[in-house]
Amino acid sequence: MEASLLAQVRTGRGKGYRHRLAAQGKIPAVVYGKAIGNIPVEVELRALKNILAGEGGRNTLINLKITGEGQARQDKVLIKELQYDSLRGELIHADFQQVSLTEKITTTVPVELEGEPVGVKQGGILQQQMRELEISCLPADIPEAVTMDVSGLEIGDTVHVADLPVPPGVKVLNDPEEVVATVVAPAVEKVPGEEEAGEEKEASPEAGEE
Repeated sequence: MEASLLAQVRTGRGKGYRHRLAAQGKIPAVVYGKAIGNIPVEVELRALKNILAGEGGRNTLINLKITGEGQARQDKVLIKELQYDSLRGELIHADFQQVSLTEKITTTVPVELEGEPVGVKQGGILQQQMRELEISCLPADIPEAVTMDVSGLEIGDTVHVADLPVPPGVKVLNDPEEVVATVVAPAVEKVPGEEEAGEEKEASPEAGEE
């Protein structure tokens, strides 16, 4: 997935500057890469949120157009880090990494399970231990997610990293034996008083004994 985003070089800093940006619906950000170094910019919060809410999410390949302070360039970037306000949960800062379409990068993508396992229909419980997969690939080949059909799993079956279907050109960096999900048997609930009754029966003398 690709998207476009406008960025303007920023010259201010500090809490007062961030408040002025917030009043304009913007947040500070930094763009960095081997070819451009570090460029402090400001971007529109709503536009960035729209990208994050899209199909590609954080792994969306962004055409970032940078203007201001003698800059007039466009670069392919990925969202590298997001900072949120600890109290309000609002997005307050972003880091963008310049990428080359011909150089592989390392990133993470969601692991999604689809379908209802046979074992769940029999009363089992599907437990997903892994929700993100670390991969290496070209920026344009980053999948939206790695999806696994688990409808055929029975109680006791386990999905490992090696079982996940990944698109061509994508290399998985996790341990192949790492567990992704398991269908476990339901816990057996004890009837209240059953254990006590059993203990009393075991402790009682046999018939005919004194």
